[in-house]
Amino acid sequence: MIKWLSALILSILIHCLIFLIYSFLDSIEESEVDRKITNVSFIESIDIEQNAPEVPKENTNDEENIEEITSPIKPKTEIKETKIDNLDQYLSEEKEQESQDEVQDLVNKISAQVIKDIESIWIRPNNISEGMYADFSLSLDRLGNINSFNILRSSGSDVFDRAAMNAIKKYKKIKYIKDIDDEMYRIYFANFTLRFKPK
Repeated sequence: MIKWLSALILSILIHCLIFLIYSFLDSIEESEVDRKITNVSFIESIDIEQNAPEVPKENTNDEENIEEITSPIKPKTEIKETKIDNLDQYLSEEKEQESQDEVQDLVNKISAQVIKDIESIWIRPNNISEGMYADFSLSLDRLGNINSFNILRSSGSDVFDRAAMNAIKKYKKIKYIKDIDDEMYRIYFANFTLRFKPK
């Protein structure tokens, strides 16, 4: 019983000693952290040199490890202004680019909707591979009627190609074409290529 009691007391003493050593080392590490100085650079548009106070040198025994801060902080990078020679031309080109982006977005929306519509009436054949697709050239009139179409790139499967052609024949008319302007119709939809790649 005495052996167990002495072993318990010895264990408690060892744990207390480890705790005291850990606390002592931790306090030394904290005091070292407090003495570190770091340089921070700010990017400012005002003149920093006028407002920066001088910071006195810290009194410690490790003087060679501490940098003396006597000069104000100077930015490492400068903000450069870009001068645009012809602002009107730049704004005009930017507006034209935005307009083209809007047109392209509308064209993509209509194309995606046409593919979705054709997929909804498409009868999926048996035994076709995933990822098959075929490209078709469509000729439309101003009201969106499909006047003619032909296959540009076969999927490699006659059954798939026939099913896609039957779906396009059933579709007959792209109703979204009547809502767009003449220029967009002429450039993008009078004759266009449709990639039929059902999911």
